Amino acid sequence: MKTFTKTLAPALALSFGIVTNCFAEYEVKLSPSDGAGNDYFGQTVDIDENYAISGAYADDDNGTSSGSAYIHKRDGTLWTQEAKLLPSTSSAGDEFGFSVSIDGDYAVVGARKDLSNGRAFVFKRNGTSWTEEAILSASDGASGDQFGYAVSIDGDYIVVGALLDNSDKGSAYIFKRDGTSWTQEAKITASDAANNDRFGRAVCISGDYVVSGAYKENSARGSAYVFKRDGTSWSEEAKITASDAANSDEFGRTVWIDGDYVISGAYQNDDNGSQSGSAYIYKRDGTSWTQEAKLTASDAATNDNFGVAVSIKDDYALVGAYDENGAAGSAYLFKRSGTSWTQESKLIADDASSNARFGIYVALDVNYAIVGAYKANSSGTSYVYSVNPFGNGDVTETVSSNTTVSFDEGSGSNTSSNEDTGMDIAFTGVTNSADIQCESFPETPTGTDGMSGTIQEVRWEITDAGLTFGNAEIRIDMTTLPVTIDFPDAAVIYHRSTPGTGSFTALATSVDGDELVANTGSFSEFAIGGGDVPLAIELDSFTARQIGNSIQLNWTTASEKDNEGFNVYRKTGNGTFVQIASYKGNSELLGALNSTTSNNYTFVDNSELRNGETYTYYISDVETNGLETKHEKSAETVRFVLNEEIAQTKLDYVLAQNFPNPFNPSTQINFQIAKTQDVRLQIFNLKGELVKELVNEKMNEGSHSAKWDGTDSFGNQVSSGTYFYKLSAGIFSKTNKMVLLK
Repeated sequence: MKTFTKTLAPALALSFGIVTNCFAEYEVKLSPSDGAGNDYFGQTVDIDENYAISGAYADDDNGTSSGSAYIHKRDGTLWTQEAKLLPSTSSAGDEFGFSVSIDGDYAVVGARKDLSNGRAFVFKRNGTSWTEEAILSASDGASGDQFGYAVSIDGDYIVVGALLDNSDKGSAYIFKRDGTSWTQEAKITASDAANNDRFGRAVCISGDYVVSGAYKENSARGSAYVFKRDGTSWSEEAKITASDAANSDEFGRTVWIDGDYVISGAYQNDDNGSQSGSAYIYKRDGTSWTQEAKLTASDAATNDNFGVAVSIKDDYALVGAYDENGAAGSAYLFKRSGTSWTQESKLIADDASSNARFGIYVALDVNYAIVGAYKANSSGTSYVYSVNPFGNGDVTETVSSNTTVSFDEGSGSNTSSNEDTGMDIAFTGVTNSADIQCESFPETPTGTDGMSGTIQEVRWEITDAGLTFGNAEIRIDMTTLPVTIDFPDAAVIYHRSTPGTGSFTALATSVDGDELVANTGSFSEFAIGGGDVPLAIELDSFTARQIGNSIQLNWTTASEKDNEGFNVYRKTGNGTFVQIASYKGNSELLGALNSTTSNNYTFVDNSELRNGETYTYYISDVETNGLETKHEKSAETVRFVLNEEIAQTKLDYVLAQNFPNPFNPSTQINFQIAKTQDVRLQIFNLKGELVKELVNEKMNEGSHSAKWDGTDSFGNQVSSGTYFYKLSAGIFSKTNKMVLLK
């Protein structure tokens, strides 16, 4: 672990006192397995849960500066290289890896000089393999646009910046995934675009929102633009600028969006000396985005370039300052409380060296932060830090009497809040005085003999410096842990006498509110097992694809327990999910009950699918006790497109205009149905009253006709005037108007 100075300074352009405190910080260095000098590994970085990606755009595998990117995966506190990404086509000077982004099983990598226009490449994970799924390019790309200068992915959407498009006005392109295809959905530009604004230099997407920076706009004061999606349309919602904008600040050179918050860097702002830098945070309220805070470093100095990189996630913001301290670089972590943002810590590499440019790029996720240093250690390095206070936990307290001790900062001799082991200990029978050190680790123990159930990714090492005591009641606050224990009553605290070796012993564990409670007479290593009730099925894979004029779902289970069967859910476009099939009426959806081997399932949706529509599917499993578990995270989307031949032969629903119209004494109504089903054709008057039902029967698919002679249900002639005829067939319903003249 690493020790460095932590400062607490409100992130406002005001003068406040500064408190310092030394504390431990989790740091892991990521390096390429085949790194070479000046590869510029870490020039761009991103992180998502257990995966980190680092670009190395000057790597020479396929020629000078052809480029590459690397993916590292977390296992406990270790991060190991899982893949090196290279494009299917590559040549010298492409600079693949100049931009990177990762979300879930997908990664996108920009190659800003590929084919002179620039391209971006999408990779998908399958197990431990990452394979290229798609190549993205602008529909109207031109040489020198630098499409791929910036990329960002969130769910099924990717945004790619092209800052030199159209006389350097700049633009960005939004792509949407449909199965394994990624299609351009929109091109966005600033409403007030001007030459050399360089819109698209930085882009970020979060849900239905995209932010793009234009750092050269308005004499390089800079600005950023927020766009919102409505269906397949993206429209500009707001233009944001710094409240104290000045020429050459270059606000918008870096941007990030998360939920209702946007952060933008202005790395050449001069508040604390020339190019000391700053960053600005904006919050959304309806369709308005209002500046909430201006961030500066507590130790800001000339030429630090604070704001050269920014990221925001939940209540945290991270800002890079790559020229700070002789270009060794640093990054600053801020935390929100209400509308105030306070500097929480300053990150410096353990092996900091001049000109490493630590902070050139930063990214935040829920529990971890990543900082790039593209000139460190010759080839470049990325550094991962724990943002969660549990991952930083290393707290020592002196115990000299029967007392309860909280092993977190903010208690006892500790005065800050970025370390919390989540553990309180109540001591009894104390006869002397000694220090007790408690360290928390976001990882499973090495060796789990004696443990059962799910091994949670948390453990503690407690060091006793000679305290004599009778009993220690351990209380673990589950709300502070980086894992979720869904069923606390099934969780057990385990203990062993030597960290990393030997067998664990289960302690009698109880639940008190949000705390797990157990008693021990000695210390060393502690861990948690259990806390999760096994799912009825372990879903290995789930896919959806169009086959002809239907959509086929395929899924595989690795195991099943008390699984009675499956339900299928579908939504159309941006609508809501509805159940379209159940194991109760479809034998192919019956489960295997209990199975420890792999089982394959197939379901075909051959209902009334419309050409050009988007359909999203997921399944649920139902246990024999009736408990239903929905697998919404495995949902797959398919855009249903019929080729010309199928489209011409596939029947649709049609209700034609009656002929003749107006009519006297009779008229004919022609209609078509897409499949065999119950059909009703009814006549209504202007009051909405039923006049006559012409059809109420099951009919075969195809074309049909009915005749109305101007009489009601009793055979009486009706008066002249306007009438309506309505066709109902399954979910199809349509009404037309006709006129009877006498």
